Amino acid sequence: MLLIRYLLLIIFLIGLPEIFDDNLQFVAISNNSYSQISERHSMFSSESNRLRPPFIDRMRPLRPSRRALHMKKGFEAGIIIGTSHQLSDIGTGMYSFMGTHWETTDLNAGVFGRYHFNDRWAINSSFHYARIHAADSLAPKESARYKRDFYYNNQIFELNVKAEFYIPRILEDYPFRIYGFLGAAVFYHNPDLTVPDPENFEKESYGLIQPAIPMGLGILYFYNDNIRIGLDIGHRVLFTDYLDGFTRPAGPRNDAYFFGSLKISYFFGPQRYTPY
Repeated sequence: MLLIRYLLLIIFLIGLPEIFDDNLQFVAISNNSYSQISERHSMFSSESNRLRPPFIDRMRPLRPSRRALHMKKGFEAGIIIGTSHQLSDIGTGMYSFMGTHWETTDLNAGVFGRYHFNDRWAINSSFHYARIHAADSLAPKESARYKRDFYYNNQIFELNVKAEFYIPRILEDYPFRIYGFLGAAVFYHNPDLTVPDPENFEKESYGLIQPAIPMGLGILYFYNDNIRIGLDIGHRVLFTDYLDGFTRPAGPRNDAYFFGSLKISYFFGPQRYTPY
């Protein structure tokens, strides 16, 4: 996940010289203005009154463009549903996104809350439940892993807090925002490892509660004033090599997992405009 790390670094550097732009204004014609127009118009002859300019009847508060839906200060909460993936010593043994065994894709679900400080920065806290698993039988048949024939499954209960940075809008009239996130997490797991010869396999001790660093990228779509739909991919940097229940002494790095998440939320902040 080095690419994600570099992209996050660039995004956060862009966000340092933040410029606050809270000056969006919307035009509306008040009742007083309309009454003044009517009074002046009534001074004309009765024939003129019957030929009242058509634009007067159509004058209503202007509906803002889609960019008006971009968030400001406020809170939102929602649900998460998506996929979970693991990168461990079982299976291919590759520790990158390209080495993911898509056959082992499993479930990721949860809830989250997000508070927007302004148009650029937000803080997000979420709880995830996920299942992960892998098998050496998915490795190439000529490899030592395939002959080893280990298998494991695990359940993850994760609580995290992340800072989110939303990059400046490029397409003003489209209700999308791209963001990067970085934070801290703690998770509980208890892997169930299956080996061909359990009597001659010595299981090691390890902590079931572990810290992690979540990082990733996402996109947020503003369906209307209150409903938001998001997609993100979040990698977890771990400090343990026992996600699969064992470790290799010559292993190149710790295990890891990542989520692909669809998020649907409701925004409780102030209304941006009153639709007609």
